[in-house]
Amino acid sequence: MKVLYIASGTGMAGGATKSLIAMISQMLKREIEIEVVCPDDQGLTQWLRQNEIKAHVVRYRAVYHPSSQTILDILKWVPRFLYYSWINYRGCIKVKRITKDSAPDIIHENTSTINVGYNAAKSIGIPYVMHIREFGPLELNMTVPGRKRRLKGHKVFSIPITKALSRYLQQDSNPKACQIYDGIVQASDFRLNEDKKKWFLYAGRIERAKGISDLLEAYIEYVHASKSPFPLYVCGGCSDPTYLKKIKDFVVKNGIDDKVVWLGERTDIADFMAQTVATIMPSRCEGLGRVMPEAMANGSLCVVRNNTGTKEQLENGVQFTGAPIAISYEEKSQLKDVLMKITESVERGMAFSPGSDFRQMIERSQSAVKEFFTEHRFGEKVYDFYIKVLRESGND
Repeated sequence: MKVLYIASGTGMAGGATKSLIAMISQMLKREIEIEVVCPDDQGLTQWLRQNEIKAHVVRYRAVYHPSSQTILDILKWVPRFLYYSWINYRGCIKVKRITKDSAPDIIHENTSTINVGYNAAKSIGIPYVMHIREFGPLELNMTVPGRKRRLKGHKVFSIPITKALSRYLQQDSNPKACQIYDGIVQASDFRLNEDKKKWFLYAGRIERAKGISDLLEAYIEYVHASKSPFPLYVCGGCSDPTYLKKIKDFVVKNGIDDKVVWLGERTDIADFMAQTVATIMPSRCEGLGRVMPEAMANGSLCVVRNNTGTKEQLENGVQFTGAPIAISYEEKSQLKDVLMKITESVERGMAFSPGSDFRQMIERSQSAVKEFFTEHRFGEKVYDFYIKVLRESGND
């Protein structure tokens, strides 16, 4: 079997790229021949070449429509849409040429926000798999044009990464769809360190949708209410310098700049997760939310906003283990009290010793992650789905 993957981007810190690498690694173990099309020659492309996997570089872009159609939105969007459409038109021609030369059995597009792979598969008549990772309007404030139409294609199959996404796009009743959670951790990644450091951790992209500003507002209240507040370590990159400056100025203005530690992007984030008293995930919307399983595998107590993809993980955890696998909250106003509760428990001592409530929650969370998010389990399900795709397409 040969699969041609279409990557949406090459940034190595992105969840889609991490998932694609895990998928490729698992498919190689199953002796699938692989080629990958990338939109530039950075990050992922270099990783592929270093691992002797054939990589093609073709320019293309994701194209969104603004979800709120104001005059200003349209004025900003139309020139960009036309420019990106031209890039994608040329990119599609090149991807079709690559497809004819490489003759894959399946084209697998790694997100639903691009369509050059869909057009190539349709023109040649081979099965196409759309990996659905994003709602669109909820977390991106954008709509994904043509996605529902593509999903109705004759040889089009889909992999929604959560049950909520599957329902959102009516794929839960589609026999050509298979909901599969991403492979996020390996069996060797699990650890549990009870000697925690007295600080909180935020790990993720620094952007409005991830809820970092909500966390900082709650953290300010916590600092003012606590006798000895724990510092907050912020780990993650930011693609919007203006937004980063805004939240850093907010921290300084409120007099907590000595309590907030800006780490930037780190390659050793797993070690920070293992050491912190809690990893906080305040995201306003998540398709899946990779940080939570990553933190749990590293033995971190997790504090999470109970919504969208995160809510689904919490529900799966309770169903599998019989009890909560994280501390959850509904509203921003509740987060300060959660931080206070953790601080008081840690200061009393033995918060993470064997048998403690926090320790048991962490152990339950690790059991759930092993059940739902290991790369091996992910690989098994994707491979089985490929077999089904080929059989039902008459290409086996």
